[in-house]
Amino acid sequence: IIMKKNWRKEIICLCLSVLLLSGCGNTKYEAKDTVEREGNTFQIGNLQLEVKSWDKREEVKPKNPQGYYNHYKKEEGYYYHVLYGTLKNTGDKKVNVNQIKVEGLSNKEHYQGKIVLINEIQSYFWEEIEPGVELDFYIFSIVEKKEKAPSEYIFYFDEDGKIDKEQVSFDHKIKYSIPSELKRDKEN
Repeated sequence: IIMKKNWRKEIICLCLSVLLLSGCGNTKYEAKDTVEREGNTFQIGNLQLEVKSWDKREEVKPKNPQGYYNHYKKEEGYYYHVLYGTLKNTGDKKVNVNQIKVEGLSNKEHYQGKIVLINEIQSYFWEEIEPGVELDFYIFSIVEKKEKAPSEYIFYFDEDGKIDKEQVSFDHKIKYSIPSELKRDKEN
């Protein structure tokens, strides 16, 4: 009987420890260098972005999907806040946008985000962009339906263009404020 009680206590302690260590799931990122940007055009490293419009969506998919294509499915109780625009690689090396951590920010709440590039015929998403090339992009975050849309997006990246999946410390942070006059576009 004594062994049984100790076993239960150990399981309870283990469960509580896991809960404490995992917190509420919001990873806090940090960066050596922080820059704040606003307006429709801004830079992330060698990527020049021009934000043209925004929308709320239940899922994120290319405008003209063909055959098999990647997309971000509807999640019960959530919506996607999406920024649309064009992105140009002004550098001399290929860039993978998965090497940039993205968060939407609303009322101090951080929401997981992502950048995806869209091919020229808007049929599927790409992750890489060659030097000198310009493509359309979606920047989006998934937000609880009861919450306001993000007013800012935060981008974290390293000088070498590579990040690890579990990385929390970066070389650069760009805090981008979405212009209040940015138009909503339900067509994209």
